[in-house]
This record gives sequence, structure tokens and C-alpha cells, in this order.
Amino acid sequence: MKWIIWVLLAANLALAGFFIGRGYWPQTASDQTAPINVDRLSLRSQSGPEPKEAPPPQRMAATEALCIEWRGLNRDEFTQVREQMKALAGERVMSFTEVPLNTRHWVIFPPLPSAESAAAKLNELVAAGVQDAFVVKDAAWRNAISLGLYANDEAARRRVREVEDKGVLGTRVELQPRQGTDFYFVIRSEDPDALKNLSGIKQAYPNSQQSRVACPS
Repeated sequence: MKWIIWVLLAANLALAGFFIGRGYWPQTASDQTAPINVDRLSLRSQSGPEPKEAPPPQRMAATEALCIEWRGLNRDEFTQVREQMKALAGERVMSFTEVPLNTRHWVIFPPLPSAESAAAKLNELVAAGVQDAFVVKDAAWRNAISLGLYANDEAARRRVREVEDKGVLGTRVELQPRQGTDFYFVIRSEDPDALKNLSGIKQAYPNSQQSRVACPS
């Protein structure tokens, strides 16, 4: 019987040794777990979704200029309204021009620096065969050379081509009011409220007319 007891005791010891030594065995590749990158995991968990790029700032559309024609004022009324328009232009962002009802087209050689240079240029034109030319004495166009006044643009352009054929370059066509003509106003502003004030001013001139027009370039 003793040998049976010793056999059982040896078997128990062997079994206990098996379980104790198992913890020291090398692990196989299938049992190994890949290490976790704690830093990377932490960064991803703390960061939110990637911010989207801010859209480029949109440019504000330029304010469109508005223009009003004011016609039908007699000469006394026109003078009075001119002063009212000057006062309004001092308070508001606006401008106005006085446009003649009847015009002529003036062919000129632009003003020269002195009377002497203008006279010398006139002699050159005469020598080139250009007729009906003279030096202008008026202050606004002093020392320019007039080459004629014409009823329409077509006739003025013919005169320009005529003198160019004679070798004279640099002339231009200027729009000039006819003597004694009436005028009307063209008012321009980018502020609609400024143009609304015109309606109040117009009430004192019932025979005149205001109308919206395309602004001249």
C-alpha cells in the first residue's frame, strides 16, 4: 500500500509543478497583444473634428450711382436752383452738372503754353494749308487754336480728318453750348436719400420735370 501512497504523492507534486512553472514559459506570437500607443490615443480622444477653413471675406458690392435729370427750369429758376443744389451738395454726397440744351462741336488744337507758341503753331498750320484757323483769346481756352464750330459730331470729325490729311495731328472735338441756349441739371449720387431731397425742392417749381436716367460714363 505504501507504494501507492508514494505514487499519488509524486503525481500531485508533478501536477503542482506544472501549474507553477507555466507562468514562466515564453508566450507564443498568437498570445501576445500589440502595445497600445497611449500618447496617440490620448491626442485623438482630446481633439475634436478638424476645423474647416474660414471662407474668404466677401467683398461688398459697390453702391450703384443714381442719376436724375432736372429739366424745364426757366433762366431765373435755374439760377435759384443752382444755389440750392450747391447747398445740398455741401450736406450730402452728390454732384451735379449743367448741360446745355443746344450744343455745337468745336474742333480745336489744345491750348499752348504761351501766346508766342500759339502764334508759331498757327503759322505751321497755315503753311500746311489749313484755312479758317485762329488763336483763341478767351480765358478758358486761351492760346488754343480754333479750327471751326460744327452743328454735329459727323461734320466735326470730317474737319479733323481733313487737317490730319495735311499732317496736323493732336486736334480734338469739344462740345460747346450754343449762344443763348438754356441748360438743365444732371444730378448724380450714390445716396438715395440725397436724391429724395430733390423732390422737396422741386415743389417750388411745378413746371419743371425730374426723371431718372442712366448715369453718363
